[in-house]
Amino acid sequence: MSALVQRVKDSVQHIADGGQFVTVYGMDRFIGFLAWDVQQSITWLKMVLIVFAVAYESTAIVAMTLASVKGVFTERSFAMSFVTITGAMCIVIWFSLAVFRRDVADTVTFLQHRQRTIHSKAATRKALLNRVNRYLWFFYLQNIAQVFFWINLLRNCSPLAVFELSLLDSANVVLYPLAMTLMSLMFIHTIMIVSTLLSALTLEFYWLGQEFEQVFDQCNAFAATGRKRYWDALEQRIGTCVAEHQRLLGQISKLRNNLKLYLLLNLAVDFTLITFAGCQIVMSREGDQHLYSILAALTACLNMLNFGALCDLLKIQVQAIKFRLYSSQWTDYLRPVSGSLYQRCRRIRSSVLIVMTRAEHDLRISCGCVYDMSLATCWAVLQFSYSVFTLLLSFFETEP
Repeated sequence: MSALVQRVKDSVQHIADGGQFVTVYGMDRFIGFLAWDVQQSITWLKMVLIVFAVAYESTAIVAMTLASVKGVFTERSFAMSFVTITGAMCIVIWFSLAVFRRDVADTVTFLQHRQRTIHSKAATRKALLNRVNRYLWFFYLQNIAQVFFWINLLRNCSPLAVFELSLLDSANVVLYPLAMTLMSLMFIHTIMIVSTLLSALTLEFYWLGQEFEQVFDQCNAFAATGRKRYWDALEQRIGTCVAEHQRLLGQISKLRNNLKLYLLLNLAVDFTLITFAGCQIVMSREGDQHLYSILAALTACLNMLNFGALCDLLKIQVQAIKFRLYSSQWTDYLRPVSGSLYQRCRRIRSSVLIVMTRAEHDLRISCGCVYDMSLATCWAVLQFSYSVFTLLLSFFETEP
C-alpha cells in the first residue's frame, strides 16, 4: 500500500515539475502535432490514431452525402448531421493550427525555457504559476468531460448507420466511440495549446512590467550620484528589459497571425455546439440527455469566454507597461543629469521611449479579418446563438 501511495506522490510531483505545458506535451504524444520523431514507436501510434480519425470522418461525410442524395434521412438526421459537421470542424481546427507547427513549437519552447530558468526561481512568480496551472488543469478536465457528451448523448447517431450493413453496425459499436474520442481530443489539444500560450504570455508581460517598475524605483538614488558603476548597472538593466519587451512582442505578433483562422473556427464550433445542445434540451425527453446537453452548452460557453478573457488580459498587460512607465516619473529623475552622463541618459530615454511607443500599438488578437477575440465578441456570439435557437425552436413547435 505504501508503495502505491509513493508512486501516486511521484506521479503528482512529476506533473507538478512539468510546469504549465505538461498537459500540452502529454496530449501531444498521442494526438498532437508539435513533435514528430519517427524513431519512437509512440509517434507511429499517433499517426495511426490521426489517420483513423480522419478516415472515419471522411466515411461519415460520404455516408451523409449518399443519404442526402437518396433521401433516406431518418428522424435522427439532425443529430447525425451535427455529429458529421462538428467532427469535421474538430479536424479542420486541428489542421488550422498544425500548419503553423514550427512557429507554435518555437513559442512553446521559448516560454517553457523562461519559466524553468527564470520564473521558477522566484517564490512569488512560482506561486502565481502554480495558481495558473491549477486553473488550466480545471479547464482541461472540464473539456475532457465533454467526451462523454459525444459518446453517450449521440451514441445512436453515427452517420455510418445510413449504410444499413450489419457487419458495419457491429464494428461501429467500437469504432464510433473511438473516433469520437479521438476527434474530441484533437479539438481539446488545440484548446489547451492556445490557452496555455495566451496565459503564459500574459504572465510574461505582467512580470516584465514589474521589472520596469523595480528599475525606475532606483532611478532617484542613481541620479543623485555620479558613480559610473551605478549608471552601468542601470543602463544594463534597462537594456535587458527593452530587449525582453521586443522579444515578447515578436512572439505575440507571430502568434496573432497564426491564430486568426483557428479562433474563427473555434467560435463556429462553440456556436454550433451551444445551439445544438439547446435544441436537444428542448427536443429530448430523456433525463440523461438533458444532463449531457447542459454540460455541452456550459463547456462551449466556458471555452469561448476563456479565450475572450485571455485575449483581453493579454492586451491589458501589453498596454499596462506604457502606463507603468508613465507613472514611474523616470523623466524627473534623469532630467537634472548633465555633463559626461548626459549622453548615457539620452540612450536610456531613447530605450524607454521605444518601449512606450511599441506598447501604444494595438496588439489585439483577432479572429479572422473582421472581429477581435474578446469578451465582447463572445457575448455577441452567445446572443446570436440564442437567436438561432429561438428560431429553430419556433420551427419545431410549428412543425406538424
